[in-house]
Amino acid sequence: MDGAGYDGVHFSDIPLGGKEFFRCSFRSCDFSSADLAGAEFSDCAFDECNFSNTVFAGCRFLDPTLTGCKLAGLSFFKLDQLVFGFVARECVIINCNFSDVKSKKSVMTKCVVKDSDFADADFQAADFTDTEFSGCVFHNVDLRKADFYGASGYEINPRTNDVRRAVFSMPHAIGLLCGLDIKIKD
Repeated sequence: MDGAGYDGVHFSDIPLGGKEFFRCSFRSCDFSSADLAGAEFSDCAFDECNFSNTVFAGCRFLDPTLTGCKLAGLSFFKLDQLVFGFVARECVIINCNFSDVKSKKSVMTKCVVKDSDFADADFQAADFTDTEFSGCVFHNVDLRKADFYGASGYEINPRTNDVRRAVFSMPHAIGLLCGLDIKIKD
């Protein structure tokens, strides 16, 4: 499909294996529990879509833009590609696994990210501006030049993550002191 628009479609029961979507727009679509194995989405826009427990094994997502979407229980490391670049704005991201994902220069702004795993991922020069993190794991993550301005709730240990030339803002930069076995008093 090239340039098609989809509004309110429930893809959960529609087989998408082998389907290709180029420059398509999806609005208020439901991909919850959908099996996207073998499907390809290239340069597509997703607005207010639900990706709860969607199966990504063998799927290709090339430069998607997600706005106001719900992403829950997703394993991004199972995508069929070595590099995953994306733009996510005002999304709710819960219990997602970004382990080992190479996602340089990706955008995740004004999002709420809970209980997600970023271990061993590459998010160089990523934009996390104004994103609220809670219960997320950052271990051995390449965050060089990443922008966390206005972001909150993260706990990133500079000893186990590469944060050189990354941008953080006060008072939330206190999250960089986790794992240092120190006490902070007022």
